[in-house]
Amino acid sequence: MIDLACLKTQPPFSGGTVMVYGTGASGLAAVRAFAAAGFDVYAGDDNPLCENAVKEAGGTWVAEPLAFDFAKTGAVILAPGIPLHFPAPHPICDKARTAGIPLISDIEVFGLAQKDRNRIIGITGTNGKSTTTALAAHVLNALGQKAVAGGNIGDCALALPQFHDRAGIYVLEISSFQIDLCPSFRPDIAVLLNITPDHLDRHGGMDGYVAAKARLLDGAGDTIITSEDAHCRDIAAAHGTEPVLGCPVNLDNLPHLAGAHNAQNIRAVYEICRRILPNIDDAAFRRALESFSGLPHRQEIAGRQYHIVFINDSKATNPDATAPALDTYRNIYWIAGGLAKDIDEFDALLDNHSAFITEAFLIGDCAEFLAIKLKKRDIPHRICHRLGNAVHAAFSSACQSPEDEAHILLSPACASFDQFKNFEARGNIFKELVEEIICTQNNGKAEEQSSGRH
Repeated sequence: MIDLACLKTQPPFSGGTVMVYGTGASGLAAVRAFAAAGFDVYAGDDNPLCENAVKEAGGTWVAEPLAFDFAKTGAVILAPGIPLHFPAPHPICDKARTAGIPLISDIEVFGLAQKDRNRIIGITGTNGKSTTTALAAHVLNALGQKAVAGGNIGDCALALPQFHDRAGIYVLEISSFQIDLCPSFRPDIAVLLNITPDHLDRHGGMDGYVAAKARLLDGAGDTIITSEDAHCRDIAAAHGTEPVLGCPVNLDNLPHLAGAHNAQNIRAVYEICRRILPNIDDAAFRRALESFSGLPHRQEIAGRQYHIVFINDSKATNPDATAPALDTYRNIYWIAGGLAKDIDEFDALLDNHSAFITEAFLIGDCAEFLAIKLKKRDIPHRICHRLGNAVHAAFSSACQSPEDEAHILLSPACASFDQFKNFEARGNIFKELVEEIICTQNNGKAEEQSSGRH
């Protein structure tokens, strides 16, 4: 874990006491790190069942946080999922502000602890953050650097290993929620991939969301922007730079990094590596890309049977996230639906990215509403309700395809919470269903061959 002992002499931590509110993964990592450094750590959560986990992590459970004496603590480390301002601030935020206690994130704490110690790369954007973060760490390591990825992907920032030789590189995925709680975080390299509408309820609208993303670049040692969308162009101009739109490395035949969206991610990674290694070897960079296996649930190839490729893109929880997948493949048997944030957001997706949809198979809460939009555009579709029904129906239909290759694509463009715990659970069920289909088909062929021998 990250060593926080150096913070004991720095305000607002010099009193030796902190409060952590919200004890999910990042909150518990903060409790452990502060406790290990000798701080008195108070912790609370809206869920009283978190008490044992807090105590096991070395913290003191606060059963009634709104009655807590904030004069005891120097700072409140707030979980990013807790509303800071919109749609309404959590009561704990109002209490802390009234007491004059700063509300910060684990990323802010991390940055203060690593100041002048190790390099930090902060990556944000609406889509592509996780792949870019993981890919950057992978390529840097392949090129001889000592890098680790974390933040909003994998291990939380404060759970990452502490580099002691000042030669380490931390590559962090950072959300807009976390940026809102980072008043002084200044990464050595700040990367902005793209901006499209998302989480608008938490930022009071699009202007607030854009401002949060842009703040990561304020005061950063270096900045990289890889999109020409209007918001990114404005932010680039404000920072005296231009979006990076090219990469000198051949990107053909990279099945785990297919599509224009991954070309954008690779551009960002190339620029990161170029800033750290000015004499970068392009051939070595290409070899590092080839050895990257991709991330689960992000256009992950889940299996192949006959001429059919099964693709798990469960991480696509909004139409903007689904658009790259619909543009990447041909002859698509699209499984879509779930809990839609705004069903009208599908209009732009279907008007601009539906050319290669052969048939759609609809699941979840918004299936009937999505069917209306597909019918209006003469896109063949079926309402399947459940994921299992959709996968089997898509396979049956794809088997009849006369084309050389068919793609059964789970890219729901919706949240998963109507039927699943999270997008990971949805993707894992999809992969299990694919495995069952492949096993059944292969067993059937084996039985036919066996019976033919008798």
